Amino acid sequence: MMTPLLIDALTISEGRFEKPCPALVLKMMLLNGEISSEFSEKIKNQALLLLAIYRKLLLAVDRDLCKVKILKDSVKRRHWAKVDKAQNKMVVADQLRLKHLDLEEMILFLNTQNLLKKLPITFVQKLISWAPPVVSGTFLIENVLAGYIAQKLLPLEKIKVKELGKSVQPYFHLADFFVFLPRLEELYQKHQQQIVCAAPTAEVALALTDLKKAWIYRIRSSS
Repeated sequence: MMTPLLIDALTISEGRFEKPCPALVLKMMLLNGEISSEFSEKIKNQALLLLAIYRKLLLAVDRDLCKVKILKDSVKRRHWAKVDKAQNKMVVADQLRLKHLDLEEMILFLNTQNLLKKLPITFVQKLISWAPPVVSGTFLIENVLAGYIAQKLLPLEKIKVKELGKSVQPYFHLADFFVFLPRLEELYQKHQQQIVCAAPTAEVALALTDLKKAWIYRIRSSS
């Protein structure tokens, strides 16, 4: 079930930014099933690229964790969005942490690794700026998947995060976000061609979609 708490963990709470950001636009897409016309094309395209990478990442993690037992009681009721205001902070990406599965459930994330290594570092840096992680200490609280990608691909870089002023515990691990896959798939199918055209390169479009290279080049050349 896509609870408000889980949606905030995937994206971000309202009020974190003075101006609209791609992560917030993605949140509205998940809630409403469409992109509001009030946002610029640039922000819409950035939100669609976030959608595409989150879909591919969760599909890869799902394949890697196919034998993991069904998760129960991981969605907590407490809402951290009202805990305190968040302040900007720079942290080394490798220090970011998220809730882990039990050790006996952990297996090699081969599909996930294969996906992540296809993403250019310059694109990942932009992605993190579109969805800056919200943290409590070094634990990922919001924009969790963006923080996970930063941890894996930008381990030595200092990235900008928003730190909550009061300590809260991390509630979710990667498998909790599998509930978003049906909605992400629906939105992906609806906006697939726009995602291909919005990608900075054909190689990124190939990584973020299920299309063959020939179709990628055909769509991009005709746009």
